[in-house]
Amino acid sequence: MNIAIKAFLLLSIAASTALTNAAIASSSPDNTVVLTRAFADDTYGEYQITVLKRALDVTPEYGDTTLKLHPQPMSQSRQMRTLLNGKADVMWSVTSQSREEKLIPVRLPLLRGYSGHRVFVVNPAKQTEFQRAASLDELKQKQFVQGADWPDFTILEANGFGVIGETWSTWFTSMYLLVERDVVDGFPRNVIEIHDGIRRLNSKKLTIEGRHLLSYPNYEYFFVRGDRQALADRIRLGLIRLIKSGELAQIFNSNETRQLANEIVNATNRLVHKVNNPLNSYQLTYADSINTPELAVKAMEKEMGYMSLAIDSSD
Repeated sequence: MNIAIKAFLLLSIAASTALTNAAIASSSPDNTVVLTRAFADDTYGEYQITVLKRALDVTPEYGDTTLKLHPQPMSQSRQMRTLLNGKADVMWSVTSQSREEKLIPVRLPLLRGYSGHRVFVVNPAKQTEFQRAASLDELKQKQFVQGADWPDFTILEANGFGVIGETWSTWFTSMYLLVERDVVDGFPRNVIEIHDGIRRLNSKKLTIEGRHLLSYPNYEYFFVRGDRQALADRIRLGLIRLIKSGELAQIFNSNETRQLANEIVNATNRLVHKVNNPLNSYQLTYADSINTPELAVKAMEKEMGYMSLAIDSSD
């Protein structure tokens, strides 16, 4: 090996090791990570909770850490305020420029980019009406509902959809009721969450519309409060190791609703309507980390700023 190259590599390793040690040393002294949540039961967000716990588990060089759920379920906007006030450490949500400016985004799409694939919860009586709609313009004539503080509300409104905002409620009950009672034509949900929501409500007046699929670049990340940079890097390193070992794919594929989401996204009988996302100034080439693991790993390494953290101690 060329002497100059060898010297450069040794210096790079030394610098990276120093950065790693400094980051670990700055970890929270109480070794507790508090994660916010939307609902009181742990079944909602079970996947995200599992991924975060495993990301912490596989990074033992940062020390022992206890993952705790915040005791108070809350809306997305309140979760964000809770992090900003230092009362919690991590949340997960769809990204927006505002959220990325105020918190530390861990830019690995947790749902493989599927949060930007949305289908409609409708009253079965509306199914034929939706089947007749053949264009995006026809869909925009209908009335939909979204969470008032969801980025998706802004996205749909900016694209000319008729959409009303509803305040947060337990399991979005009020939004589903608006569909049941024909107050609105539909409730756009991402393809991963739609099955669980309908099953939980167990209503004969709710079903999945079968013809249309909205698609826009939309990514769900872990967000870390701004004074916990070391924690953000720890999560990135943990995600790298879960990707490289194949465990992240196993966790994702272990759930039936996520398998059903795959079927919806890949169905050939749906009309796919691509719309813009004014809240996202970029598109990721590695959104589906299961199909593009090398790109996802490189992206996490770049976010950390130094390569040595990507090296598992067991390598």
